[in-house]
Amino acid sequence: MGARNENRFRHRLSRPSPALIVAIIALIISMGGTGYAAFTLPNNSVGTKQLKNGSVTSAKVKRHSLTRAQINLKKLGTVPKAQTAAPTGRAGGALAGTYPNPFIRPAEPVHLVGAPGQPAFDVQWTNFGNGFQPAGFYKDPFGTVHLQGDVARPDATSMDAVIFILPAGYCPAGGIENFPAYGFGGTVAGVAVRSDCRVVFVAGKPALIGLGAVQFRAG
Repeated sequence: MGARNENRFRHRLSRPSPALIVAIIALIISMGGTGYAAFTLPNNSVGTKQLKNGSVTSAKVKRHSLTRAQINLKKLGTVPKAQTAAPTGRAGGALAGTYPNPFIRPAEPVHLVGAPGQPAFDVQWTNFGNGFQPAGFYKDPFGTVHLQGDVARPDATSMDAVIFILPAGYCPAGGIENFPAYGFGGTVAGVAVRSDCRVVFVAGKPALIGLGAVQFRAG
């Protein structure tokens, strides 16, 4: 009788069925999930001390969330090629100053005709005087030559007369004929700038010729 009861006890302690194992695992997972869902961190409770080095990767950083204050620019490498990168350093060409805030370079000073070291008037041509602007020329930062001033010549019968000669670098390519100019008494006069740099009176009354409207691209 005792042996029979012992066998029954051993039979009751046999390994559990697969169905029971699956049920137990499901119960454990469900209880663990519920506990995790119920556990939340208070705001601002995780800081630098709680983060392990290398735990925050680039994939975990929100785009546009970092500013210059959080980035060590010295550790960034040189960009080999960038189509939209802003220029840096000293500006050149028609610009002066430095990037990122360059400005248009001012025009050069006016070269006054007849002044020391500057082109001289041709025979009989002079500044009109009487408070009118003296004859001169200058080049702006974009390479355009501007004439200025009012000139006169007593000989009212002479045409195609040279007023003065521009220096090299201030001449139009191929020459330009018959610029409209202000003439004596409000009449229309004509001025040409030849490819050999001669500024020439071609039409009107030379008692007064205004050069302020003459401008051209240097060739």
